[in-house]
Order: sequence, then C-alpha cells, then structure tokens
Amino acid sequence: MNKAILAGVAAVLLAVAGLAYLYLQPESTATIIFGGQRLTVDLAKTSTQQEEGLSSRPSMAENQGMLFVFDGGSQVGFWMKGMEFPLDIIWFGANKSVIYYLQDLAPCTPIECPSYIPPGTAYYVLEVNAGFVALYNISIGETFSFES
Repeated sequence: MNKAILAGVAAVLLAVAGLAYLYLQPESTATIIFGGQRLTVDLAKTSTQQEEGLSSRPSMAENQGMLFVFDGGSQVGFWMKGMEFPLDIIWFGANKSVIYYLQDLAPCTPIECPSYIPPGTAYYVLEVNAGFVALYNISIGETFSFES
C-alpha cells in the first residue's frame, strides 16, 4: 500500500513540475500586426533558437513567421543554410520600424551560401515567406506592433 501511495504522490509531483515548467518558460510565440496583416510568429530570443531559426521546417503557413529578438541591438547577418523554402527577411530598429529588407532569398546551395547583413543595428528581424514584402508593399520606416 505504501508503494502505491508513493507512486501516486510521485506522479502528482511530476505532473505539477511539468505544468510549472510550461508556465514558467518565456513565451515562444506572439502575434504581431505588420503590413496590415496579423501574423503569428515564433520568437527566437536565445542564441540556440536564433541559430536554429526556420531551418528545420519544410514550409510555413502564409500568416506565420519567425521574429528574432536582439536585446541591445546587433548588426547581425543571416544566411539561408538548411532552409527548404525561400524567405523575405526584414530588419527593424529599436522603434520597431523597418531599416532594411531583402526579398525572395533562396535556400543555400553546397557551393554558395552568402550572409545578408543590414546596414545598421537591428533589434528585431522578421522572417516570412518569400513574396510578403511585395504583396503587402512593405517599405523602409514601416512599423510592426505586438498584439495585446
């Protein structure tokens, strides 16, 4: 009987620990408004998340993206290594306004894999499906906001 009680208590503690872990983790997604569109974005805040990026995915839904967050800003470069689909990449300044973008970037080849570096410091970088910038007439200075 004592073993059964201990097993039950252990199961409850494991369940509580699992729930606590999920609720104490920083948010992994957010909703932003950009280009008149509502996008669900995966947040890449850690160096591990940023290195992985979207490289493990075969595709992405039209209303999705990945938002890289750089506390303190960075003149960070991006490349298309490990990607399976083309992207538009948009760099934002501290005030969430577009400072630079590149369109229709193809996945790397074994022979060529350039890095794309913005001309200034970025605090956020948004990766969306290729064609987004053209479709929604994105321009320098346009801002995004987090949906509350």
